[in-house]
Amino acid sequence: MFRKWLQKLKLQSSRCLTMTPLRTVLSVGVLLIALGGTVCVTAQTTPSDTNYKFQTRPPLPNAAVMPTLANGNIGLVAYGDHVHLNGVYNGLGGRSHRARIPNYGNIQLLACSPTTPGGVSQSCTYQLDMKEGKFVTVEETTDYRIVHELYPHRYYDTVLVNRVRVQRLGSVGVIQARLIQIPSSQTTTDFSWQPSTEFVTASQQYTQLCGVTVQVEDPTIQTFGHNVCVSYPNIPELVEIRPDTMAEEFLFYTAFTATAEEGRRQIGDIASATSTNQDNLHLREMEKLWNRYGISVVGNNELDRAIKASAFYLFSSLPSHARASSTGRYPFYGLAPAGLGRGGLVEQEYQGHSFWDTEIWMYPAILLVDPVNAAHVLQYRTTVSGGARANARKNGFEGIQFPWESAFTGTEVTPDCCPQNGDQQHHVTADVAFAARQYYYATGDLDWLRREMCDLVPHTALFWQSRVEYNNATDKYDIRRAMGPDEDHWDVTNNAFTNVMAAHNLFFGEFVSCYCGNNDQVPESTRKELLKVARSLTLLYDAERDFHPQYEGYQIGTPIKQADTVLLIYPLQYPMNDTTKANNLRMYSQVTRENGPAMTWAIHTIGHLELNQLQEAAAMFDKSYRQYLRAPFNVWSENGNNEPGAGNFITGAGGFLQSILNGYAGVRLHQDRLEIRNARPTPNTDVLNIPTIEYRGVQFSLTVRANAFTIDIKTVGQTDLKLMVDQKEQRICQNCQYNGTVASIQLTNDQAINNCRLKPTTLGVKVADQGDGAAALQTSAMAFVSLIVCFLVSKLF
Repeated sequence: MFRKWLQKLKLQSSRCLTMTPLRTVLSVGVLLIALGGTVCVTAQTTPSDTNYKFQTRPPLPNAAVMPTLANGNIGLVAYGDHVHLNGVYNGLGGRSHRARIPNYGNIQLLACSPTTPGGVSQSCTYQLDMKEGKFVTVEETTDYRIVHELYPHRYYDTVLVNRVRVQRLGSVGVIQARLIQIPSSQTTTDFSWQPSTEFVTASQQYTQLCGVTVQVEDPTIQTFGHNVCVSYPNIPELVEIRPDTMAEEFLFYTAFTATAEEGRRQIGDIASATSTNQDNLHLREMEKLWNRYGISVVGNNELDRAIKASAFYLFSSLPSHARASSTGRYPFYGLAPAGLGRGGLVEQEYQGHSFWDTEIWMYPAILLVDPVNAAHVLQYRTTVSGGARANARKNGFEGIQFPWESAFTGTEVTPDCCPQNGDQQHHVTADVAFAARQYYYATGDLDWLRREMCDLVPHTALFWQSRVEYNNATDKYDIRRAMGPDEDHWDVTNNAFTNVMAAHNLFFGEFVSCYCGNNDQVPESTRKELLKVARSLTLLYDAERDFHPQYEGYQIGTPIKQADTVLLIYPLQYPMNDTTKANNLRMYSQVTRENGPAMTWAIHTIGHLELNQLQEAAAMFDKSYRQYLRAPFNVWSENGNNEPGAGNFITGAGGFLQSILNGYAGVRLHQDRLEIRNARPTPNTDVLNIPTIEYRGVQFSLTVRANAFTIDIKTVGQTDLKLMVDQKEQRICQNCQYNGTVASIQLTNDQAINNCRLKPTTLGVKVADQGDGAAALQTSAMAFVSLIVCFLVSKLF
């Protein structure tokens, strides 16, 4: 069935191949094609390198716990028969899901393929190399070693690479490696395909399959389907080396693009690079990512491997900082709970949709170490804000209302299984604005604020202004018919998390609107109204028991699904007494589902650390990751205790990384500063190292030991900053190093911008106590009451 051809290249170098140091083959510089003796180089690895590698023997585990490979544009499950592309969806409304594209890059060694008749050879080994972003299969006997690498290229991000190296060991004859190509047979489910065509690049023949998605998500907004072209080689049935050859390498490129012309160009570009050069471009981008995300601990390899896996699966779905130019590529289209490589089936693995998971669970860890990609995450919401605006109009609200589940258009795509989530879990709109607020804190980027947020933030605030309801009995505003993060309870009033998050949104919306000067859309009178509503939102508090009820009528002891009110401690950082924090933690931890999502225990970890309850924090920290990681590749699962759930659950990975960054490392972001306080190593470790934290252009590494931490400054950042270490001001200078127990990078300038100032988030103030604006509202309310009284009196006479 396949056209046979053989692409032969001189292998640049050789060594005694092992499963771990595959990178070394590109840097040794030893000529391999030889008639005489064998040159063999043995590479050494360090324990830290070993912690990036996850290895297993046959049989491979089921697809739910196979690793995901992605580069921000292409995503797939290793050995999976389909690929997903950033921004490409198929299906109407709640059936919208990542479109499944047949994976002609799913090339396997026949001896090691799970589809092999008669079973997999026991000479096979499989390894996920997270350092290099590759899935590696090795078949090794006394006669030969065959190494197959699969990876989505980090620079040529439209291309999936298969590299096969055949090396002679004991044999003196011809050595052959049989290959098999297994694309998905479901070629008509999501796409309408055109007849295939062929082209030749660099003397090699490729087949091109182009099609368009079958169904749009919302025909009132999306008037076109997604065009996709797959450009692939028909692989030979076998590759071989002759008796006079010691080793040889064979490369197979598969491109996934929007047009046939772009597919040909991308194949031509990568094929014209030497094997070493194109691999180095990939590895350079991987190194950049690990220089930011490579958090490590010393003294606990199991935990170190868990951290590396969490970081890898999270950043895999993010784009590289440098990529080859490509026409037709969509802007970055958000982070889904199961990453870019999953979500191709309706009502499975969240269909590739974006939830609050993006902004609350994954984004904070990205923001602190990689603000470039944090901006990409936020830009997704700007891209789909038109659909979110239509969503508000449809539901009878003002402004912009982000849907509970968002995909291509920004309209609501929650499936039919869960209508109450889309109808009531409105806190997601405030979650998006909160993430934008955090980005502003971290970067101070006013150009970004004006370019990206002048429309989005004020109009999400207008949504809440139209969403709240005035309560005449309390003289405050209520949010009714709501569902908070605890999805076991809906149609509630004044959910604590929702109300505080909405207040954050309203205060930030007023500030951004003032700064942007968009008085035609949000006049000064409206801005005053936003502040009034924010300050008078209800925040329930039980003074006798000193805790915040989750919603009106909440009975102590009522079971809940996951962290909800405890989120007021972090990430909302709402001011409250330590006793209130402790009571919130104690009361809700006792009634939270044991099989709830991992993020709950990460939040409890941070809360206990803030209260210096180290034993409780350690127990929650252990609970937050150990039961959710699945062997052999440390893939995150949605559910603990070996219960089935969404695979590659990067929502849980994001929460876990926050428990390290914002919990044990003690890093907190505030309006006027970044602070490091109460830093301590993670349990059963000696050292915690975060290679890069970035705040307003200052990049530094943070190394935490038992009694102190060390800050090593890489870049100096903005000029309006000062560094305080143990209450002493220090210079912010490149390569400067400081040791201490408390530190902060503080803004030195006044925070008013264009005479606009972001007010602190405060709730629970009666309208009558808010001055002139409140008096006007109170007068209106009294006038309304007077009319009612007059009407009733008139009926008596």
